[in-house]
Amino acid sequence: MKHLLKILFATLFITFGLQGFAAVNVVECEDETGNHSFQKVCPPGSMKIGEKKLKTGASAEKKSSNTNIQVTLYSIPDCEACDEIREFLGTRNISITEKNANEDIDIQKELTELTGSLKVPTTIIGEEVLTGYNRSKFLSVLEAAGYSDEES
Repeated sequence: MKHLLKILFATLFITFGLQGFAAVNVVECEDETGNHSFQKVCPPGSMKIGEKKLKTGASAEKKSSNTNIQVTLYSIPDCEACDEIREFLGTRNISITEKNANEDIDIQKELTELTGSLKVPTTIIGEEVLTGYNRSKFLSVLEAAGYSDEES
């Protein structure tokens, strides 16, 4: 519940605090194993559990080729850095497959095999494993994975 309130607050702030910018709609999906992802539409076998409109600062007509970048986010509830990563990638039209490591022992084992610890957020972009959130490192790894910022 606390996590949903944070998302609602962030959505309200973005909606009313950044007037004049274009927006992108992002839905939060949950698959049958409880993994969350943020995408334009929920894939088959998952259900929509939330929706956000994120301001991008880009034209509403802007088309993106960034949907082919594979991103997995290992997170836990009430994680501010996880929220920042979701917003950062969402505003760039990059889909995320999210794995909640809070109470799922299999996901915790996956995370430990990847990083040697249970550190969240851990983000996998292509083959690159990032722990924590460093915006410039994310941009560098995204560019190496084929991200193109059409505004620059």
